[in-house]
Amino acid sequence: MIKIIRIIERQPIPDEHDDCPDFVIDDQVTDEVGFRELVELMRRFTFISSMPSSGAIMDYLSTYPDTDYRTGDEITETMHYARENHPAKDKYWRKALNASGFIK
Repeated sequence: MIKIIRIIERQPIPDEHDDCPDFVIDDQVTDEVGFRELVELMRRFTFISSMPSSGAIMDYLSTYPDTDYRTGDEITETMHYARENHPAKDKYWRKALNASGFIK
């Protein structure tokens, strides 16, 4: 099993007092998933944190910002490789990035 961290962030809309409000973390979940489930989860995301990516464990995935029409806030989800994983599992993050189409 591979540990991942999923974070849902909310960025409030700017107002007259704050041109660039800070992100607020709505939810942070640590999950343990198998390889197949990891690839399926990765396919829900749009961007990888670095371009070109080498598939390093510090690379994370994120979605397009989605607007909460009640508040106007932008909501983004990110997925990170958990540092608590045994180093032997690091290679599976790269293989999953490859299988989901983020790297070649």
